[in-house]
Amino acid sequence: MKHILIITANFPPEPVTSAIMNCDLAEALSVRYRVTVLAPRPSRPKEMDFTHAERPSGRYRLITQDSYVHPESQMAGRFRESYSFGRCAAEFIRIHREEIDFVYNDGWQFVGLYLVARACVRYGIPYLVPIQDIYPESLLTKLPRVPLLRPLVRALMAPFDRYYIRHAACVRTISPAMARYLAQTRGVEEKRFLVVANWQDETGFDVVPDEAKDDGRTTVRFMFAGNNSRQANVAMIINAFLDAGLHNAELYIMGGGNERENCELLARRRGASNVTFGSIPDGMVPEVQRRADVMVLALKHGTGTLCIPSKLVAYMLSGKAVLASVEEGSDTSRILREAQCGVVTPEDDRASLTEAFRRLAATSREELCLMGKRSRHYAEQHLTRRANLTRVVQTIEQLLIHKDRR
Repeated sequence: MKHILIITANFPPEPVTSAIMNCDLAEALSVRYRVTVLAPRPSRPKEMDFTHAERPSGRYRLITQDSYVHPESQMAGRFRESYSFGRCAAEFIRIHREEIDFVYNDGWQFVGLYLVARACVRYGIPYLVPIQDIYPESLLTKLPRVPLLRPLVRALMAPFDRYYIRHAACVRTISPAMARYLAQTRGVEEKRFLVVANWQDETGFDVVPDEAKDDGRTTVRFMFAGNNSRQANVAMIINAFLDAGLHNAELYIMGGGNERENCELLARRRGASNVTFGSIPDGMVPEVQRRADVMVLALKHGTGTLCIPSKLVAYMLSGKAVLASVEEGSDTSRILREAQCGVVTPEDDRASLTEAFRRLAATSREELCLMGKRSRHYAEQHLTRRANLTRVVQTIEQLLIHKDRR
């Protein structure tokens, strides 16, 4: 029986998208193959206590590495985390190289992915690397505009990125734009890319989009749900909502993250009585989001062009209208316009977002529900586990067949 090694930076009980998707992949592959999953200790999101949390069990073998973890958003700590887990994974490959037929290389960015890729190349093991975001480009947007800093960081990190992309048997990206960009900038043939959007388990989103009009509310409820990071631009969402001066609307900010405390302080400072903060219990994303009328998404410049945010998938599977502040030409704006399920405004444009809040707050509940139905329909066709997980599994099987023929 073929042996597939899944190296993953995140795995349940971590409630993050990559963890859940890689658990889905392990389950699906273990039907026909021997599967080993290698993961570090759970640490995301940082405010969650994993002391008594149990990891899932299945037909696959799960090995937890005692590598260094660093959930805080700090570059030196993240680099050490990437190196530590990458070194553990590369050593595992070295020891078991005779029995591993394929590697799914989804560790931490840069040096971690590089160390695994180098081990695979050394021992002739094909691997697939999934790319969720473009590095080092997206990292550069977070750095201060100090002379020569960004060119220096790019020069130091680009070789790692080029290596694991160029040597991969296949590179999975989450949008056509991302595949084209990487092919052009990394010198890789576009036919070696597999475009499969992030998926979510659609069976958990058993909401009815028009239920919201029957809950007795007279206000329009806007909601942001997910990781409240700097790139999520939640502070701008709050400011734009309050600037709109709406008396018939409320805003819910659900979830944790590095910026939650700052956002709570901002809301208090502005005397916001219609902005509420809350958490999302594990496995309760659909239940939390079903209480909204409009889901809100905002991404800073440089972060939304070449990726589809995982929260967008959850928003659409929840059957909700979506208000998005993202770059024109991004896959997020393309999807929302194709689905005709919401309003798109330019990224970092607080005034435009304010007007969009006013527009949607004045929209009838029936029209918002219609947008939600379109949202759900589009997600079912393009963003579900049923459709997208199958494509990844089939690609890995084809790569295994190709290996045997060599």
